Amino acid sequence: MAKKLKAGVVGTGIIGKSHIRGYKGMDEVDLVAVADLDEAEAKRVAEEYKIPQVFTDYHDLLKLDLDTVDVCLPNFLHAPVTIAALESGKNVYCEKPMARTGDEAQAMWDAAKRTGKHLAIQLATLYSRETKAAKNLIADGKLGKLYYAKTSHYRRRGRVYVDGYATPHFVQKEKSGGGTLVDMAVYHMARLLWLLDNPEVDTVTGSTYQELPMDEKRRKESGYNVEELGIGLVRFKNNVTMFVEESWAIHAPSGEGDRLYGNKGGLRLEPLTLFHDVGGKHTDTELDADELLGDYADPGFGGSQKHFVYSVLGRVEPIDTASIALNVAKITSALYESAETGRQVVLG
Repeated sequence: MAKKLKAGVVGTGIIGKSHIRGYKGMDEVDLVAVADLDEAEAKRVAEEYKIPQVFTDYHDLLKLDLDTVDVCLPNFLHAPVTIAALESGKNVYCEKPMARTGDEAQAMWDAAKRTGKHLAIQLATLYSRETKAAKNLIADGKLGKLYYAKTSHYRRRGRVYVDGYATPHFVQKEKSGGGTLVDMAVYHMARLLWLLDNPEVDTVTGSTYQELPMDEKRRKESGYNVEELGIGLVRFKNNVTMFVEESWAIHAPSGEGDRLYGNKGGLRLEPLTLFHDVGGKHTDTELDADELLGDYADPGFGGSQKHFVYSVLGRVEPIDTASIALNVAKITSALYESAETGRQVVLG
């Protein structure tokens, strides 16, 4: 593998521009092409970031001699473009969520295994220092036997597009796959799954709601048909249970964040806090992740995008984000199925 990775980005929207800036900050990457249906915007972005080649058809980009392709498209395009890129011999870094559904995510994962190429999903929460410190605390036995995990996050008002930002495809189920569960909860579920060693799912029960009023003009012009609140209970085959609660809009200031509970202690991720007993007394210890990690400086733990680049270069052992994201996609699909049918979904 050459020292510099030759990379192409498919999609020059908000996320695409963010990923381009990330690559431009890495000496290890030579960003040689972008593709987008909006030719004028793609050319503007290419000129701004000095990217030599521009395409309106991503298939033309895939014909280039590239090491990696970055997929920054609406969710309904993640699977077809990622699979095409893998089958063209490219490694792929794909924006979250992995896909609209568990079945689409499975097809992506299968393609990566079939082609032998590296597939990574953008899961930023796995790379925070709090998450790494938590992983070490768990490995050191500070929590003992883990049996319960909880993720609870609220926005007071933050529904995509109708509350003032991003584009309508985010709130159209046929394009996005869903609302707050696929937009935000994926980050938090993925972090907990990684800390739990990505256990196999047994059963899923869920409910979804869109109850708060919104501007009718923006509702109609966006085609809004997704949830603002998603709630679920996931039971894994190892008898660990995870509670999920995510909202774009709710009459509450905030959720409880991400937490893990074991028979020796509990852990809140942000602020990083250990709940345990010391000398028979209940003790809450707020921890400094930087202090716990010390001079820990894994170059591949500087963020999701950097980790992907270093993994392809063979400099670090990759975190299997595709397997984690696949598990998240299966859980999310089951949450929607349970919400629609009013019944528990058995995956195990």
